[in-house]
Amino acid sequence: MYNSKKHLFLCITLLLLQVTAGNAQDINTNDEKGKRLHALVLEAGTGISTYISGIGKPPVGLLGDIAKTNMASTLRVMWHPNHKLRLGLETGFTNFYRYKVVNGTSSGKLSLNAVPVLIMWSMPIVKRVNIYAGFGTYLLTTHLDYKGVVNSSTMSLGTNLALSYTYPISNKLGLASEIKWMNAAETKDESISLQMHLVWRFLEWKK
Repeated sequence: MYNSKKHLFLCITLLLLQVTAGNAQDINTNDEKGKRLHALVLEAGTGISTYISGIGKPPVGLLGDIAKTNMASTLRVMWHPNHKLRLGLETGFTNFYRYKVVNGTSSGKLSLNAVPVLIMWSMPIVKRVNIYAGFGTYLLTTHLDYKGVVNSSTMSLGTNLALSYTYPISNKLGLASEIKWMNAAETKDESISLQMHLVWRFLEWKK
């Protein structure tokens, strides 16, 4: 199952890159000497995330209220070279789900959190609209607070896909809205998030 999802993700990514390559507008420009503008761009923001995978059933009588919609945040640095395909790194924090644990008069809570560490590619589709694709690792932490605190962690290979629209505020700042699918494939944990990002072109050079 994991290999099938991985192959499907790679095929979709390659297809999108081929389709958009001819239509994408290059945001880099030449100066009077013909040099191309390179940049490092920081994207940071937060929003809401909805967990779309199934939750395994706990022992009978221990499950309380389930919350599948929680906060998610993203921190991403992208290198914009002198061509349309960009490269970068992404991390952040997502609370996949949480629920109350109830057993008679005793109660507690359990949550599953994810910190992605992903290599990212992106490309402009049309002006101000960008597509992102990532592959890497999700650090998953289960936090149980019930008659004591227990934390357990595991690693899962995974991917993500995102689509964003950026509204320019100035030459170096923009505000982006982004919809993103996160997939910790090995553990079959998936979510869809809607976020707002501040986009800062913090370093530029010509080459």
